[in-house]
Amino acid sequence: MNNFKPPSYSYFVVFYLTILYGVVQGPYKDGDVILGGLLRVHLRGDAENQCGELDVGGLNRVFAMIFAIGKINSDSKLLPNISIGYDIRDYCEVSLKATRISYDLIKDKLLTNMTQGKLGSKSITALIGPDDSSTAVVIAGLLQALNISAISPTATSPELSAQTYKYLYRTAPSDAFKGKAMADLIEYFKWSYVAAVGQDDTYGRNGLWSVVREADARNNSFCLAMTTFIPQESRILSIKNIVTTLSRRENIRVVILWLYGSYAKHFFDEVYRQNLTGRVWILSDVLISDSIPGFSSILDGSIVVKPHTSSADTKFEEHKNDLSIATINETFPEWWSEIKTLITDCSAGDENANSTEQCFHDFVQRMQGSYTPYVIDAVYSMAHALNILVESTTVKDIDYKLKSTMDIDVMKSRLSRVSFAGLTGNVSFDKDGDTVVKKMAYDIVNFQQVVEGHTKRTRQVLVGQWIENEPHAKRLHFSHNIHWNTPANRPPKSECLEQCPAGTRKSTTSPCCWNCVACPRGTVNPIPGLETCIECPRGKKSNEAKTHCVDLPVANLKYSSTGGIVILVFTVAGMVATLFSFAVTCRFWNTPIVKASNRRFSIVLQISILLLLTLVVINLFEPSDTTCKIIYPWRYLTYNLCLSFLLVKILRISSAFQIPIVRSFEITHLTNRMQVVIIITMHIVLLLVLLPWQLLDPPIKKEHILTEQYIFIECKAYSLIVGQGFFLAACSYILIQILFSAFCSFKIRNVPENFSEAKRMAFSMYIFSFSVLVYYPVEFSMNVWYVTVVDCVTTLLTAYGLICFKLLPKIYIIWFRPELNNSSQIRNEVTQFSFELSSALRIYPASGPNTTDGETG
Repeated sequence: MNNFKPPSYSYFVVFYLTILYGVVQGPYKDGDVILGGLLRVHLRGDAENQCGELDVGGLNRVFAMIFAIGKINSDSKLLPNISIGYDIRDYCEVSLKATRISYDLIKDKLLTNMTQGKLGSKSITALIGPDDSSTAVVIAGLLQALNISAISPTATSPELSAQTYKYLYRTAPSDAFKGKAMADLIEYFKWSYVAAVGQDDTYGRNGLWSVVREADARNNSFCLAMTTFIPQESRILSIKNIVTTLSRRENIRVVILWLYGSYAKHFFDEVYRQNLTGRVWILSDVLISDSIPGFSSILDGSIVVKPHTSSADTKFEEHKNDLSIATINETFPEWWSEIKTLITDCSAGDENANSTEQCFHDFVQRMQGSYTPYVIDAVYSMAHALNILVESTTVKDIDYKLKSTMDIDVMKSRLSRVSFAGLTGNVSFDKDGDTVVKKMAYDIVNFQQVVEGHTKRTRQVLVGQWIENEPHAKRLHFSHNIHWNTPANRPPKSECLEQCPAGTRKSTTSPCCWNCVACPRGTVNPIPGLETCIECPRGKKSNEAKTHCVDLPVANLKYSSTGGIVILVFTVAGMVATLFSFAVTCRFWNTPIVKASNRRFSIVLQISILLLLTLVVINLFEPSDTTCKIIYPWRYLTYNLCLSFLLVKILRISSAFQIPIVRSFEITHLTNRMQVVIIITMHIVLLLVLLPWQLLDPPIKKEHILTEQYIFIECKAYSLIVGQGFFLAACSYILIQILFSAFCSFKIRNVPENFSEAKRMAFSMYIFSFSVLVYYPVEFSMNVWYVTVVDCVTTLLTAYGLICFKLLPKIYIIWFRPELNNSSQIRNEVTQFSFELSSALRIYPASGPNTTDGETG
């Protein structure tokens, strides 16, 4: 029975493409078992699906694979009696070319499986490669369809950990943690404004998005000011635009690059062309060559984050150093012409005698790569899997054992059992084909420019390490100082702007940037860099710099102000005049004019004037609860003292000259006892109002705050309705006294001047009344600083009214008109006034019908 199974449609498609395009050949060596190599030796060309320039790092990976196979073949314990060959192809970073090469490498095995025929001489057992993640995603599906295993030493995209790609193994760890390591670096050096550029494939997208997720998870401790991808189509133009944008945004001093191969080559070519300097590049890979123009100066001070390797293969490096031009020609005949051109171009520019040997040595030194240990471990992984397969069967027929390698399920099961100590640590694979990493770590490598002879070169210096399972603050470990491409060799600043100074706030213009805006009126920002301004508490305002809240100025009248000085001068002048009047009164105590005006009343009046002037002085103090409790009783008691003595004096004059205050009421006699009773009674009535007021609801200090302008402190007469009642009662009582006294003084205004100053007393009472009537409307309706001015001015007006009309005229007569200060003069005035008054009373009844006997008296 024929067991032949017709191939699927996909096989014919791949077969057709193979015939149509042809395949690039590479280094080949026959063996019992052949490992295929799908590696990138050339960068991608500018034209579609074309190869570009030779990548010396890719050549190093090819050489590492050949070296590892040679060591395995010479090892008597690993795969004894079985030789391993290789068939290595260059896919030039082109996924379509990699697909054709992969099919060409495995087509003999595919046809053997379908026909159950003999294994072809060039059919491979497994595949080493591809190099890049984008191609690995494409190839992995083909490997699953064609039953072939592959191990990639450099494909690191986290996407390849999915079950979809379970036939692709990797010795290099996934980039799942590399974004976290880069974020820790950015936080460590306090870079808050960075850019990220990646190629638009599975490698670049997953890498950049991992950094974006870290930025979000860290509450934007740093911000990606620019996240952009380089598309495969029109990538040259895209790179040019990206570099132009970076050159314009000078605040971005740190740039994360998730690039490899030709993308990195073109990017740094453009950086050199536009002379974009002063940037720190954080690289995800070192798959770039120093053949780039200005490579040394561009990358000087930059950082690369690469997987940690346990140790370097010194034997491989020693083997490279022993290479000769003939060996390279023999090993890489397909690419010898390009290698020779590199060596020749170097020696043409060197005048030394041994220029060719030196250039060849430089070429060998450039054959480096951070993933070389992973290439060697990938080859050894396949060898160990084959060794497990060979040792697991008791059959001694080598051909039968080798034929077993055609079964993909057998190879997969053996690869899952691989475990050995490799250059990168213990090598084993999990169910997804990823290498098992017990402690994820990355090496922090610093590019440092050195001068060798007349040439500037860039060397990679291991400066630290990042360990994933350490606490967050201790994941980074630095063993050496990082060299920075700055004048002071210090980490550059990479932030949108300098921190906003105190007195300003951040005004966000984009998710990553801001402007510094002055704090609004009434708010402050004492700490540089805060995003908000703090509102000043009530009673304070912001200073001019908007850095601190300061007390609002008190607008009360003060001694130091101009108005306070003027009022104080008038107050002192009034006190001096009053004291001088007191001294004159005491000096001329027994003179007729002093006696005639009642010496005791004069002394009391002078004391009352001094109390009024003292009230002005108290008003110039800043109010407090104590002064408020004093100033109101002081005012009303002083008013009452003045008014009570003036009223008694008016009543005495009315009694003495028989001048009725009203027609139906005439005081015929006013004894001293009656005068005392009147004065005491008037004070008792006032005290009956003031004492309960002070006990139940005394005056208190109150602040009136005019926002952002000033504070006015006043004495508020009451807090409750009880206090308001007592306050109104005291005001009404004093107002009634003033009006009554003014009325009485008007009635006696014609009494002889030198005897009792009745006319001048009337004038002083008019001024007293006017002052009070002016002050109280202001007191009741306003609460601003000029209330104090009105209070002081009206009080001074009252005091000066008494001084000018009661005290100074008497002093004038005593000092300058002594001839009027005698008893005869006073008697003559009284006699004349009495005669005139009697005449008026005799004539008055005849002139009207309503005269009475009392009026004619």
